[in-house]
Amino acid sequence: MIGVVAMTGASVLGRHLFDAPIPGDYEITELACGVAVFAFFPYCHMNNANIVVEFFTGRMHTRYKTALDTAHSLAFAVVAALISWRLFVGGMHKFEDGETTLFLGVPIWLGYFSALPGAVLLTAVCVWVFYRHLRALGQ
Repeated sequence: MIGVVAMTGASVLGRHLFDAPIPGDYEITELACGVAVFAFFPYCHMNNANIVVEFFTGRMHTRYKTALDTAHSLAFAVVAALISWRLFVGGMHKFEDGETTLFLGVPIWLGYFSALPGAVLLTAVCVWVFYRHLRALGQ
């Protein structure tokens, strides 16, 4: 991500100072950010570092919060599995179609399959967090 930020800064400076932006900077940023989201999401979820709004649950009893977290983890595992499945199916379609980015000609399927391991790991982490909450609920 630091490289993407540096590239974006160089492209903006190049565009304004020399009328010469980096070709395909939008494409690179789009692909890199998509992959980065799935690369960091499992770690974030495993450490319970997602943004949570506790407006309604702030004063809730710990047992009820745990039950709510258990249900949330199960729902998140299902959604993560669905996203993983669709990334695979979409990547296969893009691979078969041979679609590429407009300026650089980077195959679109690279973005799908680069994000897929992170999405699969997110699914596994969601199941593990669900199990962890389920055990806490049973105590």
